[in-house]
Parts: sequence; C-alpha cells; structure tokens
Amino acid sequence: MIGQLLKLMAIKEGHQCEAVFSVAEGLEFLQREPVDIIFLDVLLPEGNGINSIPPILNSAPETDIVMLTGESSTQYIEKAFKAGATDYLIKPVNLERFSKVVGSLIKLKRKNNVQRQISREEIIGDSAKIKQCIEKVAQSSLGDANVLIQGETGTGKELFAKAIHANSGRAKNKYIIVDCTNLPVNLAESLLFGHDRGSFTGAEKAKKGLFELAHNGTIFLDEIGDLDLAIQKSLLRVLQEKKFRPLSTAYEVESDFRLVAATNRDLQAMVHQGTFRKDLYFRLQAFVISLPPLREREGDIERLVDHYLGIICEEKEMRPLEVGEDFMSALKAYEWPGNVRELVNVLQISVHKAMFDDRLTFYHLPQQLRMSKVVQDAEIRSPEPHVTPSGYNLTLPVHDGDGTLPKLKEVRKKTIDAMEQSYLHQLVMLSDNSAKTACKMSGLSRARLYELLNKHNLSLRGN
Repeated sequence: MIGQLLKLMAIKEGHQCEAVFSVAEGLEFLQREPVDIIFLDVLLPEGNGINSIPPILNSAPETDIVMLTGESSTQYIEKAFKAGATDYLIKPVNLERFSKVVGSLIKLKRKNNVQRQISREEIIGDSAKIKQCIEKVAQSSLGDANVLIQGETGTGKELFAKAIHANSGRAKNKYIIVDCTNLPVNLAESLLFGHDRGSFTGAEKAKKGLFELAHNGTIFLDEIGDLDLAIQKSLLRVLQEKKFRPLSTAYEVESDFRLVAATNRDLQAMVHQGTFRKDLYFRLQAFVISLPPLREREGDIERLVDHYLGIICEEKEMRPLEVGEDFMSALKAYEWPGNVRELVNVLQISVHKAMFDDRLTFYHLPQQLRMSKVVQDAEIRSPEPHVTPSGYNLTLPVHDGDGTLPKLKEVRKKTIDAMEQSYLHQLVMLSDNSAKTACKMSGLSRARLYELLNKHNLSLRGN
C-alpha cells in the first residue's frame, strides 16, 4: 500500500506521518490536527483524487498537496496544478525524490512563517481561497521573479500587484502601472522604452520610457493579454536581458526592474490561437497567483460590505447605515459576474437610494439584483410544474383523501388568485414601488393596478 510506504519513508527522514485511506477520513483528521504536507493519490475509492483538492484546501488552506500517480500524462499534471496542487510525484516513489520534495516544502514553510504580518494593501477577506493568495503574495515578495496574476474582471488584480511591491525589497522605489488595454500600438515602444528627440512627429525632446523609470522598482503590466504581438516580441527581449534601446538611439539602457503582470484572459488558449507568444507566456509564469471570483469566496461578502460601506458613507458625509438581513441575503445569492468591483458599485447605488433611511433593505438594491433574488426564491419554493403546450406553468390541484377533485370553478378561481398575488408581489419589488413603472411593466392601467393591489392587500409606496 502506497500510504504505508510513504509513512515509513517520512518516519525514516525524521518526520511525523499518518496514513488515511479516503478523503472523508483525511478531512476528519484535518479538523483535529494541522498538517504541513498531504500526499494525495489520483486513484481513490471516491474517484479521481484531483477533484478532492478544492475541499481539502478549503479545510486546510495552508497545507501543501503533492499528487501521486502512475500516470505521467501532462494532462493530469496540468489539471492537478490548476486545482491547487504544489507538486507531483510519479509512482513508484523513490526515497531520494521523496526526501527532496519534503525537505524543500518544509524549508519554504519555515522561511514564510513571517508572512502573516505582510501589508495587505486594502485586500479584504479571510476566506480560504483569499488566504491562499495572500500566502503567495508573501512568497513572491521574498524574491524578484516575474509574477503573473490571473483572475476575472473586478477580482482585485491591481491590489494584489501593489501588495507584492509593498512587501518586497523594492517597496521604497517606484511602482509603475501600465494599462496594456489603452496602450496605442504606434506609441507603445516609445512609452515603454523611451525615445530620442525627433524620433517621430511631435517628439520635441528625449523622453525616458516606463521600464527605465521603473529602475530598482516594480512595473505592473495590467491586462498583458491585450498587448500587440510586435510589442510582445520587444518585451520578451527586455525580460531576458533587462536592457533595451530607446527609439532612434545608438545606445542601450539597463534597468533593474521587477515585472508583475495581470490578465483576465486565458493566455494558454491565446498561445494555441497564435495571439500570444509562447516564449513570453513561459517567461511570465515564474510565479502565478490565480485570484478566485467573488462567488467562490465563502464568507467574504460580509467583510467586503462592512469595509466599503463605511468608506462610501464617509465620502458622502452620511451616518453609518445598518445592513438589513434581506439586503445581505440578496447580495449572497447573486453570482457577481463583475466581482468585487461590481459589489462596490452596487453599494454606492444602494447608499444613494437610502440617503434618508437608517438601514439598507432589499428595496435599495438595483433592479437586477432584486430580480435575481426573486427568481431564485421562486425556483426554490415552486413545486414541480406542469408545462402546458402553450408554455405556461400550472400547479395541478391535489385530490382529496377520498380520491375526488375539487370543482373546476373553484380550482380556476384559486389558481388565478394565486397567480395574480405572485405576479403583483414580484411587480412591487421590481418596480421600485413606483406606480408609473409598475403600470409600464405590467401593461395595466393605474386604476386596474390599484384595484388588484387592494384585492391582495398589497401597496406601492412611490408615485
């Protein structure tokens, strides 16, 4: 058994080790005791071990996972590393290789014990996935290797780049930001590497490029996936040699910069498509930090709301607002395609709507979030519908205990009343309590709308 063999190897090297035989048993063990390294087999009773990496890291985010397999396929290896594995061992495992992996990981952990005190630079959150990213910020800050930060739009890539610089040995020197999305192709080389006087129309004097200005500091290339292929080629040489020639000059400039790049695009897919240079891609991957989307950051929405709500209220010179349960419930139910950036925008809109209130409620949220929550609640509460040929969903009446059905007239009235009440309830929420908006959305006249609202004991507070 591979587990017993590795246990014997670990004990021989002077380490404590326990062997468990299922992921469930392993997760239970992690609840009782901290673990530095987990050796995880690909073949498990529960299935593919790679699929078990996320729940293990959620339970023990600071633990290193080393995959074990008899397969040397790059497909398995790539999948394991993307899931969060730290290293990979091919079976049969020899003692020399095992000793080297364990020794390196233990040494790295000891070196990084100080990283708990790093400056987070406004990075808010304590979820397991964010803690993993903070760990990587600390690790990358110890050296000067290139860093690639990956993540969806709005996940905070710029904050993490700034944190890497602030915690590095270059913190007292310049931090240069380059937005590759808005970098004009015809002026890119001039802006990045500088130019001499008269090198192009409008170049009235020589000017230093951003890479030269970043000497002894950090240069952050935001959205590097948007760089033109020609600029990618020039950038590759600069990363390799740390020197470049400004436009229309006969001399080269050396610059001791540290590169941090970020992207919301799949660079590997772009390499296959020929829109991103393979050699540059590998050069950027010295250290990779993959930021999780907000929907995967369990428990962080409350912390983010508390942080940004205080800032927004202070900026607007308002008293602090309380957060209603219905407001927070809607935030937690939303998918957040725009991530933290979208959350901050939603809070700004909600605070503006609550200008004369003491508490943020469901009705202060933008229509998109309210609609999303209403739809989600309706899907949870609705019984299995019967879909008619015309496409309408109907809940069929349940027969009485004696096997009889209620009268059709009675069923028709109850069904219409229930449908009206459900529709009007959603209409009130989605119309911002505005009668004008409700009439426009429903196609009802104002008189008929109020007649139905009175019938079902509902009301609109707005005009």
